[in-house]
Amino acid sequence: MDRNTITGLVLMMALLLGYQWYIAPSEEELAAWEAEQAALQASEDSVALADLQAAQTQREATQALQQGMLMAADSSESAALQAQLARQYGIFGAAVAGNDRDHVLGNDHVLVAFNTRGGMPVSARLTDGYTRYGSDEPIELWVREASSMNVSWDVPGVGRVGFQDLHFGVVSQGTNELVLEANMGRGQAIRLTHQLKGYQLETDVQFIGLDRATESNRRFTWEALGHRNEKGLDWERQHSAIYYLEQGEERDYLSDGKEDEETLEAPLEWLAFKQNYFSALVSSPQPFAAGARLANVWPAEDTSYVMGYVAELPYDGQPLHFYFGPNELANLEETGLNEVGRIIDYGWWIFGWVNRNIILPIYNFIAEYIGNLGLIVLLLTLVIKSVLFPITWKNYLSSAKMRVLRPEMNEINERLKDDAMQRQQETMELYRKTGVNPMAGCLPGLLQMPILYAMFRFFPSNIDLRGQSFLWADDLGAYDSILTLPFSIPVYGSHVSGFSLLMAASMFLYMRLTMANQSMPTQPGMPDMKTIQNIMPFTMLFFFNSFASGLSLYYFTANIVSIGQMVAIKQFFIDEEKIKAKIEANRSQAKDRTKPSFMERLQEAAKEQEKKQKELQARKDDVRSKRKKK
Repeated sequence: MDRNTITGLVLMMALLLGYQWYIAPSEEELAAWEAEQAALQASEDSVALADLQAAQTQREATQALQQGMLMAADSSESAALQAQLARQYGIFGAAVAGNDRDHVLGNDHVLVAFNTRGGMPVSARLTDGYTRYGSDEPIELWVREASSMNVSWDVPGVGRVGFQDLHFGVVSQGTNELVLEANMGRGQAIRLTHQLKGYQLETDVQFIGLDRATESNRRFTWEALGHRNEKGLDWERQHSAIYYLEQGEERDYLSDGKEDEETLEAPLEWLAFKQNYFSALVSSPQPFAAGARLANVWPAEDTSYVMGYVAELPYDGQPLHFYFGPNELANLEETGLNEVGRIIDYGWWIFGWVNRNIILPIYNFIAEYIGNLGLIVLLLTLVIKSVLFPITWKNYLSSAKMRVLRPEMNEINERLKDDAMQRQQETMELYRKTGVNPMAGCLPGLLQMPILYAMFRFFPSNIDLRGQSFLWADDLGAYDSILTLPFSIPVYGSHVSGFSLLMAASMFLYMRLTMANQSMPTQPGMPDMKTIQNIMPFTMLFFFNSFASGLSLYYFTANIVSIGQMVAIKQFFIDEEKIKAKIEANRSQAKDRTKPSFMERLQEAAKEQEKKQKELQARKDDVRSKRKKK
């Protein structure tokens, strides 16, 4: 570059600065511009996906304007563009121009990209082996082209200005740290310091000389659209929503798989855009103020995406802490956030407690020695059924006693089918004499319910099953298919799940054996148990066809083990002749018993109730007869 060229550039720069000073708007012009902006101010941004695309279009238009200013050869043209930016962005117009480039921080877990336009994360890609179903593409936690993250505020006389309007130059970049700064000149700047630690990103925000200029209605907004990552779209959507924790409350969430919106009345500790097995989460050491607006956005008929998310939070300039990673309990709890592990929906109340404190430790212990997830499911099922065996034994023993009494029960029901009160009394008398408690089989069943339901929530929530194959299933975290139908059956779908077929068949066999081993006398008003026995497995066939195949595999294995336990108990542990002898001995002892048993007390209570009903009926009849005489 020769001396003449350098001289020309210096003169052009001097002319540019002078012209900018000369054409700076007066106070009257600023007031007029403020009135114009107020008239053009639009209503709050909609949560629809079209608005996300509109925002992207606006950003592209702004970038085109900035590029035009940078490329302007004529100093007067460049000065005019700068004046336009000053009117549009106020004092922040000086930091609008710049070439937009990506800068990346990465490690063995996640690759986070930042653009100099806005300075905030624009994409998060997992690098630890997680890929989209049916492809080698790594998991992207949101669709970059239809997502945005921004901090914005009101500027008097200008309108809404935010990070996305500004260009952030690189101050420094290391292996795990990136420092970006938008410089307005005159000691005024916005500095962002990003530090990546595992799946966590810590972002420190500094408003240098701009606290008062940016304090009006400052808000952090995050809009994201989730990629479709799993095999079953409906299943993935049913497990996608915004999860959050308000200060002093328990973890809550918007409706899974549905369009929903909520404005929070308490300070917010954290929120997560959860998409089945992965989450993008934001929190802060100081909770966000009350008034956060959260929304699930349904992507209409577009099957390329799972769910849209919108969060608009009051923002006081505190550090922002992000988590970009899998819904894996140990990794989530490394954030140190309260109840963050409950992003993984193991179930509410006692069911979640059972999963986190009983099932998960057993699962982790088995997983240390077994690598195949299908075998882990089988072994976990055997362990659980073995632990529950004493309860199962008590249940079968009670069923055997009721089965011995079945002939006498049938005789009572047939003889007194028209007299419900007398039938109940004789039934209670039979229980009293024989020492059989009809409720003895119910309590063991109730004790098993927390574990049975806990398992229903455990397998679909366990990310370890994702992408793991077993037999014909290529992904235990999604449905399996042994046949693809050329049409779709309502509720059922367009595929046939092999494990759900096995589960339904084993359930049918188990129910047949259970009904054969239990006393089920026919009583007026009681449902036909044989009909229920035939309908239930068929219903489950429809219900489980699109569920995670790991869950169907568990229930199939559990049914087979239960059938084996039932056959073994009947063949080797229960002697009905001994039970009959015990019942007869109880009959003899009942004659000499002086202290009333539990069943006798029930019987006396029933007699007392009948007596009161007869007295009440007698008084009613007496009142009616007196009225007739009058």
